[in-house]
Amino acid sequence: MPATDLSTLSLPGWAVPTAPRRVAVAGQAIRIRREWWQRSIASRRLPGAPPSASTLTRADVWEPGEDVFALLWRTLAWGSGSHLRQNSARLNSIERDLPRAAELLTRAAAESRRDPARAYAVLRPDRHNLIPGLGPSFFTKFLYFAGGGAPGHPCLILDRVVASALREFGWGSLHRAGPWPVDSYERYCGLLARWASEHGCAPDEVEAAIFSGRVTRPASTRM
Repeated sequence: MPATDLSTLSLPGWAVPTAPRRVAVAGQAIRIRREWWQRSIASRRLPGAPPSASTLTRADVWEPGEDVFALLWRTLAWGSGSHLRQNSARLNSIERDLPRAAELLTRAAAESRRDPARAYAVLRPDRHNLIPGLGPSFFTKFLYFAGGGAPGHPCLILDRVVASALREFGWGSLHRAGPWPVDSYERYCGLLARWASEHGCAPDEVEAAIFSGRVTRPASTRM
């Protein structure tokens, strides 16, 4: 299918952010399985502090000053909520080649502050995830949170909930569930940056509004 011309797409009224960013974005809270994360990370002797609270907000996840593994554990916990999904497999794949995971995550985090396409390509340069089990629905969360909450951070979360909504908005060439190629992620970040500029807000406010509105249409999770 030919790539959709995104210049013709408009943000529906229901997805235009209205609540303050500190509430709708920074304060978005997810209950997590804290004990599982602490036990699973400790038993594998993985680096980075596991989540210490039973609830994480976005602001808790993007808290600065810690290494990439602490950021990854918080990201995975926030993204998973009460459903552990494939996190044992993800932790096992990281444990098997810890130095490589550290190098990839460090590079991706650095690139996330400059270039969404380059950041995405660090973790998925073609049709394969370089960290097994860590696919776009979760690693785009890592790329987003690596920005430390900066309103202008260029990387955003792309998951199946947001992708499904974007198809309803007219982006017919975007796959609902992924995995998405590098250029789709780059175009997605650019589209939300445009919409944010048009509506006088930050790009992550648009993403959060799309997700929050879409989950009431049917209910979904933060995958």
